Amino acid sequence: MKKLMILMLLAIIATTSKASNADNDTLTIEKPNKVQIITGDSIQKIKVYGREGDDKYTYESNIQLVDSNYVSETSINKDSWSFDFVGHNSKGLAYPLERKSLSSRVGIGLCSAIGPDEGISVSTGSSWEIFWTIAAYEYFAYAKKDGFSVGFGLDWRNYRMTGFNYFSKANDGTISVEKYPVGTEPDFSRIKVFSLQIPLMWQHRFNKNWSFALGPVINFNTYASIKNKYTDADGKKHKDVLKHIHQKPFTIDIMAELNILNEISVYCKYSPMNILNSDYSNKCNFQSLSFGIYL
Repeated sequence: MKKLMILMLLAIIATTSKASNADNDTLTIEKPNKVQIITGDSIQKIKVYGREGDDKYTYESNIQLVDSNYVSETSINKDSWSFDFVGHNSKGLAYPLERKSLSSRVGIGLCSAIGPDEGISVSTGSSWEIFWTIAAYEYFAYAKKDGFSVGFGLDWRNYRMTGFNYFSKANDGTISVEKYPVGTEPDFSRIKVFSLQIPLMWQHRFNKNWSFALGPVINFNTYASIKNKYTDADGKKHKDVLKHIHQKPFTIDIMAELNILNEISVYCKYSPMNILNSDYSNKCNFQSLSFGIYL
């Protein structure tokens, strides 16, 4: 592959020289200060720094191989700062170029309770998470498989019980788990938490189709509530919403993401911190686990 790209580059330079000769305008670089040749699996780059009488002169020629085709680029005295970080061995490198990007993504998944107190039975199939990373900045240095990203987003999570226990709030603000009265037909009882999120992720690219990310997600939990929906023994339907349930204002998730075929990602988030403030919870604490797809 590298030999093929070198031949392509030489062919383009030769073609350019012939065209220049036809116009009596041949490019000749006398006494360059430095000549740099950078070779990767999908790029061949030649740089010339300085020439006789002009130390600031630069010449650059690139060939990138894209889906068995090549794209060439030539620049002279390009007015920009550039830095090249090239390893001694770039074999197998799928992304040899520097990469900077700004993206917006959406995640949809299921929630579960980890280490719950007695009486808490969260139904994973009925508990959902939806989060929106409004903006994320991603950066990979030249010829590096490892990069990082930082973002900002919103998150909605709910933890739903469908049995005969429900989340309750006492007059003093204490949150506990109680049993419905005899004859009650429960629908669900759930805790919902809304958060502002800052994901800080390390990323590793195995190749152009597979990548992995891991890092903390900082949550500022600005709102939480309880909703209980049930039918009493007299057949009357109830829907009770309880606010100010003393959620922890700040929690941290550990998030892992696997990108498959450069198209779709699956994620898993775990928080080792309790959802509720222990000063206001009476045997009503649990940690959060969520997993799903990240588009």
